[in-house]
Formats: sequence, structure tokens, C-alpha cells
Amino acid sequence: MTEELSLQEELAQPEPSPPQESSANSELNEADKRRMVLGSSIGGVLFLGVLITLIVLLTRESLKPHPTPKPPPKPDLFPHYNPYFVDAFVIESERVMRVSLVNRRKELEPPKETYGYVPIVRESLENHEPKRLQVVVHERDEHLTHFLYFDPDLSRWYVPHYGNHSDPYARAAQYAHFESGFKLLPDVNESFQWIYRGKFDDQHPLLSTAGCRLQYFDKYLEFEVLIERDYVYGMGERIETFHLKNDNYSLWNHYFPYDLGGDTERGMYSSHPFILTRLGSHQHDDFNAIFMRNSNAMLFSMWDHLHNGTTLNYKMVGGMIDLYFFHTADPQYILRKYHSVIGRPYLPPIWAMGLQLAKEKYTVKDFERIIERHQNLSVPVDGLWADTEMNENKKTFTVNKDSFAGIKELVQRMHDPVKGVDMHFVAIANPWIVKDQSYKYYTLAVEQNCLIMSAAHLERPFEGRTVAGTSVWLDFFRYQSTLIWAGGLYDLHELTLFDGIWISENEITHECSGECGYSETVAEERGPNPNHNKSEFDYLQFRPTLEPLEDKTLPMAAYHDGDEHFHKQFFTHNLFGLQIAQATYASLYSIFEGRRSLVASRSTWAGSGQFASHWLDGNYATWSSMESSIPSVLNFNMFGIPHVGAPIGGFFLNCSRELLVRWFELGAYYPLMLSYSNYNTYNKDAFAFPEMIPFIKNAILERYALIRFMYTKMFEAHLQGGAVVHPLFFDFPNDEEAYRRDVVDKTFMWASSLYVVPSVFPGQTTSRVYLPNWTWYDLRTLEKITDYDPYARRGKYVDLDQPLGHINVFIKGGTIIPYHMFAKEAKIMNTKDLEYAPIRILVAPDFYGRAEGNMVVDFENVRINPDFNSNTYRYYSFTYMNKALNITKLAGLDISAERKYEYFQEVYITDGGELAVDIRYACMVDRRSRRKELQFLRGTGSRMIAIYDEGYNKTSLRDVELVYWGTEIVEDPCGVRSANSEYSTCLLYTSDAADDMQCVDLGGRR
Repeated sequence: MTEELSLQEELAQPEPSPPQESSANSELNEADKRRMVLGSSIGGVLFLGVLITLIVLLTRESLKPHPTPKPPPKPDLFPHYNPYFVDAFVIESERVMRVSLVNRRKELEPPKETYGYVPIVRESLENHEPKRLQVVVHERDEHLTHFLYFDPDLSRWYVPHYGNHSDPYARAAQYAHFESGFKLLPDVNESFQWIYRGKFDDQHPLLSTAGCRLQYFDKYLEFEVLIERDYVYGMGERIETFHLKNDNYSLWNHYFPYDLGGDTERGMYSSHPFILTRLGSHQHDDFNAIFMRNSNAMLFSMWDHLHNGTTLNYKMVGGMIDLYFFHTADPQYILRKYHSVIGRPYLPPIWAMGLQLAKEKYTVKDFERIIERHQNLSVPVDGLWADTEMNENKKTFTVNKDSFAGIKELVQRMHDPVKGVDMHFVAIANPWIVKDQSYKYYTLAVEQNCLIMSAAHLERPFEGRTVAGTSVWLDFFRYQSTLIWAGGLYDLHELTLFDGIWISENEITHECSGECGYSETVAEERGPNPNHNKSEFDYLQFRPTLEPLEDKTLPMAAYHDGDEHFHKQFFTHNLFGLQIAQATYASLYSIFEGRRSLVASRSTWAGSGQFASHWLDGNYATWSSMESSIPSVLNFNMFGIPHVGAPIGGFFLNCSRELLVRWFELGAYYPLMLSYSNYNTYNKDAFAFPEMIPFIKNAILERYALIRFMYTKMFEAHLQGGAVVHPLFFDFPNDEEAYRRDVVDKTFMWASSLYVVPSVFPGQTTSRVYLPNWTWYDLRTLEKITDYDPYARRGKYVDLDQPLGHINVFIKGGTIIPYHMFAKEAKIMNTKDLEYAPIRILVAPDFYGRAEGNMVVDFENVRINPDFNSNTYRYYSFTYMNKALNITKLAGLDISAERKYEYFQEVYITDGGELAVDIRYACMVDRRSRRKELQFLRGTGSRMIAIYDEGYNKTSLRDVELVYWGTEIVEDPCGVRSANSEYSTCLLYTSDAADDMQCVDLGGRR
């Protein structure tokens, strides 16, 4: 205080008077002073403005969500980044080009003795570096180009194709003419470099390898490419935001606690080397995608340059550089092309879209209590999943005679529709085969010689440790393994009558890292082997993971199919989950005689979606874990596995009341709705907290009301590929707000129709929601929230209530959604009950008064036949315009009238305009042009219209051709015609055959 006062006193003292000047200079001095004061004031203002600008810019930069770029590891095997030069360039056909490269490393650089952490010998590396390379560029069409780098003189591991692959767009593109985008850079004095240009922009290439690294050794491949981008997505499985940061991402299937997955340099259960990039705003091809088809351990790194775009760096420890490049303005189209390469998703049965319950150490008695509780409180559930507790001594394909006694009789009662249960049972099939001479699957596998073999003990199966004891694993490169696996599943079905299979620990996981230590018994039998843990893979020049590749899995030298060179675990480890899923899918096809069933796999690779669903295992009961599940679901939809979901309430730890309710609200919109928890936590089902039962039940009923819509989108993804759940920017790629991380990581779209905005923070009762410039309706109230503004450049933020038990879901204008209409007190216990529940067709017109949608009706669960019209399902198209709803059956057979699944009940128009006041009549026309009057109801104080069938004899949707309404009724030969109303129908289709529609104009003239 004393110092402050003394300082104030000093400042208060008058300034000393300046020395006297002569009168001749006084006026000049006064003018100079004024100029100096003015100059100093202006300079001070300018300096202050610059300072404030710098502070604002620095603050804004510091507040950006992008983290500080992490410098990627750049192991320099040799100083020269690319020793390959062009030797020949040949255009083999209009779409295929081949470039021959020659290695000039010896001419370019001196010897180097060490690299990274491990000393290496220069000569040994040179012996494993090809002297020549071939690069084949195959432009499949104007949106997909395939690049393959391979050694023409030496065979290398190449990933086999799994399943069926076909591109529905390839035939049309085959005959389309387009200019090649691939160009070699002209400077012959530089290493092999190329660019790939889009068809609209010659100034900014989509891809470029100018100045990028290319290394091609036996166990080290490095490939770099330069892009100009705004955002990058993909590279899973991982736990992070949906955006990829400037960081390193390791791909290596590994058992790993889910909440620690933020350490991106360590692999998780699945590996998917696919990225989607959004390019800079100057690009016309707005999105790119890259699929690196390599199953070896991989490290993907990304870093930005100040003025030269972004470098994408791939480091792999084997295989080939096999790259697929996709580019177009529509990200959904890119995913459909990608899924045509890896295989489009399988279609699970419709009951797999209902609620599934699982818990470690569930027993038959637990299942009986669950069924009774759900029946008493009328809470729907469709599937009960049994964990390893069901197996006798944890042996695969067996049943525990104590905890699972009576499981077959229980499942028989579950399948009995007369008793009103009609639920499904999912059994577990762990991938290990226990070493036991009395265990028939072990003796069969040994006799058939179809086990993964140990390199440390030639001609002997590899033996590892699991929770079941000493175990071996089937080699699915051998056909006999698939037969043994199918036989085991058949036996298990005889014991349990299961309806589906889930496969865990198929990364592969076991308790040792590589070979297990010798026991005394093994040592006596085989003799000591002090070098059993040593192999060529212990001395890798580069390791993409933080831990050794053998950490908690099989040794890298273990081999398949009797091939000790190419079919080693080192190359095939990431494929095991895909292979066992394929074998399970094929086995169940035979067991169920062609009917669809559920297969769920914890470990996946590119193409696994053809055979299996996926659950995000090992998560925690935390708010952050619930929030991170949204990017994970989005990622797996990109990876071609749309039927995916996280365990509701978390697998580990107990869950709070609020978190469990909020997670059920979100989980109702996962494609796979699964509650699965650890044995030492309480049950995380609808009955965990009695006071929360109404909230959770409402969330589950909301799910069942929308299952028709959701299953239709799964059906379309099965036929066409593409994501079922995707981020908001897929529908609004030019809206920059849609790319914000608080939008991308916390919200999602269901098939371009529903916009889901869950609560992901504790205590949250309101939400600030960004709605792009479009027409949006609230799903629950059906009121219009915002309308499209042709003059606006962006959307709006709206503040909405979100109390506990309520999730904000919005209908995108232009959408028609079929959903089931039932009262909350109705006893809907499973998807089977939906067969007889009335259907409401919800019409949400866009700004121009149009809407469209589809619906599949299928409860037979039979495999989809390529000949659509021979299937036991029906696929409808809805089109709404000019105040008329047209219903067209696109495909499928009409089954017997005794099973009328799709009862037409109501058409609900959310925005009927003036018709909401002036409507005078409503009717429908069936496929025989017969007219039936309908009732209508105006929404009180709103623009909504409900048009419904109130008759005793309900009409099946398959018989409805047209629903329309107007203001005046005038009879005509076709049934109804309005001659004087602008609200009348403008289109009327009449025909008995769905494939022979004829248009009738308003005057009745054909």
C-alpha cells in the first residue's frame, strides 16, 4: 500500500517547465509539438490495434479444437526418400497403365549402418529390396482408381478376397468415356512421382507423390501421398473424435481396454485401413477416400505442411502397396463404391434390430427371471445372449450341465408364439479348441491336420493359454477347419436351439505373448528348446505398435496351411476375425436352411460386414465413453459394418441413474441395441432402477415404433452398400457448421431422414442444436421447427428442452417414414408382435411440398435372392407430391392372404398447408382401381392432417395403390375425380400388376 501511495504522489507532482525558447522558433515548435502528439497518438492507436489483432488471432488459434501437431516418426532406413526411377511407361488399355521402375539406390547414397532402435546390416537389407518394381494403375471408372505396387521378380503376401464383390455401377461406367486423371511428373532426373487430377480442376491435384517417400523392403514398406484437405475421417478401430488429428494411428487387432483406446499407436479389436477426406473448398470433387488393402501391422501418420497440403504416410511390415482411390462430391456414393470393393453388408434378421440383453455369467435361471420381468411390465426384448458361462469348462460347442441345464427347453418355450414369448437365443462360440484327448473337436482337428502350426516346434500345432486352459486354434485357410467349425455349431444347435452366434476373443487373444513357457510335462515330451521365442520377427526394422506384435497373441512365426513362408501369423493375424465370421455365417446358412441369422464378431477387418455385426466391447459406464460411442458407430458404418452398437450402460463399472436413462435414449438409435455388462456390475437393463423404468421403457418403445424404418435402411445398405448412420455433413456437405466437432461427435443422421441429438453431459436439461438450412420437424410433436430459406447461406441454432426421458430427434423435410402405431399401454413384447401392429405413414414435406421414402416388409428372414420378385418380402416406394401419396410395390411376392402383416392404418401429413383447413374428403384406390373412403382429422391449431382407415376390415398395404384427398368430390369412372380444386390429385396409377403401371390424367384420358 505504501508503494502505491508513493507512486501516486510521484505521478501527481507537476512536470518541470521546459527551457525558454526564442520567439522566432516558438510558433514552429508549437506546430511540431502538435504534429508529434498527433503522430504519437496515431502510432499508439495503430500499435494497439495490431497488438489486439495478434492477441485475438493467437487466442482463436489456441481455442481451436485441433491439437498441437504431433511429429510423426520418420524412420530413415536410407537418406534417399525414393530410389525408384521410371524405366518404362506402357498404356496397356484405355483404362490400365503399367509403369516399370528400376532401383538406383546404390548410385544415390553411401552405406548406412544403423536405423532406429535396432542395429541392422546394410547388405541384409539390400538383399531384401527389389531391384525392380511394377506399378499398375487401373482406372475402373471416373470415381475409382486402383494402384498396385509389386515386385515382378519375387512372390509376396497378397490379401485374398473374401465373399462376393460386385459393383452395380461398373457396367454402366465400363462404356462411359472419361479422361484419365493419372499423370507422370515430367522431370526424368527425379524419382518416380505422379499426380492424379480431378476432371474439373487442373491446378489442384487430388493426389500427388511429388517429394513423397517410397520404400519397398521385405518387412518394411513406406508409402506417402500428398493431399489438400480440410478434414480426415476413418482409420479404426479407435476411441477418439470422428476427426483424425495430426497423429500416428496403429492398426493391429489386439485385446485392449476400450477406454484406453485414445492411445492411437496401439491397436484395438479391429483394423480398417480406410480414410475419407473432405478436400479444400476450391475442389470440385469434394471428397476423397483411400483404402490401403494390406493386412499386415500398419502405422498411419498424418501431418500438415504450412503451404503444401497434408502428407498421409503409411508404414507396413509386409505385403504390398495396394491402394484404392475414390473421389466424387457425394460421400455416400464413395462408401457404396468402397463396399462394392470389400463386399456389401449382410442383412441380419429383423429380430436382431430389437433389444438384446447379455451379461457375463448369466444362467438359465437368470434368463427365466428376465423373461418374467419383461412380460409382467410389458417391456419388449428380442434376444438373450449367453456368455462363456454356458460352456462346460469353457469348452466351445458344449453346454454347462449345471448353470445351463434346461436351456433347450427354455429356448423351445421362447420360440413358442402361443405362450406369447417369441424371443431368440444367441450362443457364444469362442475361437479356441481346448487341448483334451476326450474333446472330439480337438481330436478331429489333429486328425485333419487343420490347426495353426507352431514354428518353434515344426509339424506340431501351436499351443497357447486361455481361460479354458491349454488351447489350439483352427486354421481357416484349410477347408477342413470350416467343416469342423460347422459341425461344432451344428452340435451346439442340437443342444440349445440357438438363433444366432456371437464370437469373442477372435483377435486372437491368449494369455502369453507368443510361445508360452515350457511346462515340465512338455519339456519331458519334446525336450528343451531354449530358442523357442526367437524368430526373424523379433528383429524387425520397424514396429508399428508400442508393444511387440506378439503381445497377448500368437507368435508371428506360427503358420497356416502348411505354408511357412507366406501364411504366417505375421501376415494373417488381422484376418482371423473375418475368417471365423465367414465360416460361422456359412455354417448358420446351412443349419437354418437359408434363413437369416445373427452373427456378431468382436474382431473385424475390411469386408467383415458381409458376414457379421459388431459390438463395441469393453467400454466403461462413463459419460465420455457414451459420447465416444457415436464416432465409433459412424466409423463402422463407413467400414461396411452398419449393424453396430456399444453396450448400453457400459461394460465395466456401475452406472448412475441419469447415465443409464440417457444411454438407453441414445442406444434406441444404435443400429444394434445391446445391453451387455461385466459380471461384477449390476444389471443394466430397464429394471436397474425402479423409478427410471418409465423413462427406459419409453425409449425402448420408441425404438420398436421405428424398427420398420430402420430395417428398411439396413435392407437398402445390404443391396446397395453405404452407411445407415452417418454424420450430418453427408447431407449438407457445403455447410461448414456441419463439420464442427460438437456437431460431428455428438449427433448423427439415420439414413438422411432422422437427425438424432442425444444428451451426453450430466445434468443436461436443454440442448442448443444446429439445424442446417432446411425444413425440419420434431419427431415427437411433428411440429415444424425450421423451414428452408432460399436466401440464407447457413442454418440456425435453436435452444430446446431436453429433460430426462426425452431425446431430440428431427425429421428432415422431404422424408416419408413408416412406423408402427401402438399405444404405450399396448403389449408389444418383441418384433413378432409388430407383424399385426398398424402402420402409420408419416409424410414430412420439404419446402417444395414433396417427400419420398421406402419400406420393406419381411418377417420370413429368408436370404435375399438376386431375383427380387422371387423373394418372400415386399419392397414399397412412397412418393408424395401435389397433395397425393403414391404407393408402388417395387419387388417381392404376395404371400398368402392369411398372413396380412402390413395393415394400413394412417397417413399423417406434418405440413398439409391450406388443406389442413379446407380438406373435404379422403380416399384410397387399391390395385384393382376400387375406391374406399377414408376418415380425416385436422390437427388442432396446426397444419397437420391425419387420414386413416377406421373400417372393421383392415386393408393390407400391399393392396393400396394411392391415397389422396381434396376439397370437392366428383365421381368419375376411376373412382374419384376433382374437377375444380387445385388441391386434387394430379397422378393416378392403375394396374393389377406392379410392374405394368399406367398413368391416368385428371380427365381420365390414358
